[in-house]
Amino acid sequence: MAKKAQKAAKKPAQSKAGRSFTVKQQRLIDCYAGDIQEAAKKAKICYGYARQLLTKSNILAAIKNRQETEVRPKDIADRQERQAFWTKIMRDRKEETKDQLKASELLGKSEADFTENLSHRFPEGCGVLVVGGDTDPEKWKRQSQAHHGNGSGNAGHTG
Repeated sequence: MAKKAQKAAKKPAQSKAGRSFTVKQQRLIDCYAGDIQEAAKKAKICYGYARQLLTKSNILAAIKNRQETEVRPKDIADRQERQAFWTKIMRDRKEETKDQLKASELLGKSEADFTENLSHRFPEGCGVLVVGGDTDPEKWKRQSQAHHGNGSGNAGHTG
């Protein structure tokens, strides 16, 4: 019985555009709304695999198609409208400085202007997409051990 469930999970799903995607790919397509981590959690897939999928043109095209065809209630602002609003507040000299700063922060976040450099240990077997840098896995392992210590946790890390 369990083998049938596994086969069903790997069976390609048919998208609305007629393309075939695996069940995991379709879940990511359905869940993605701009945040990879959030989408990976909702789709119940590994973050590294979600990042890998989001480099594929057919996955990106399916997400774009879903977003364009999604029926959005008229009373809910879309990304462009929110960004225009934040820009207006940010530039309005009559607004309080704290409100202008908050608007500029939200606008910057929506444009991914601020990034965090996070160190994360991925579960065994979880693919990790590396952009740029060295591709020697042994060097990565040594650097990771030096950074995190040889034991578990953040040994020697003072934060």
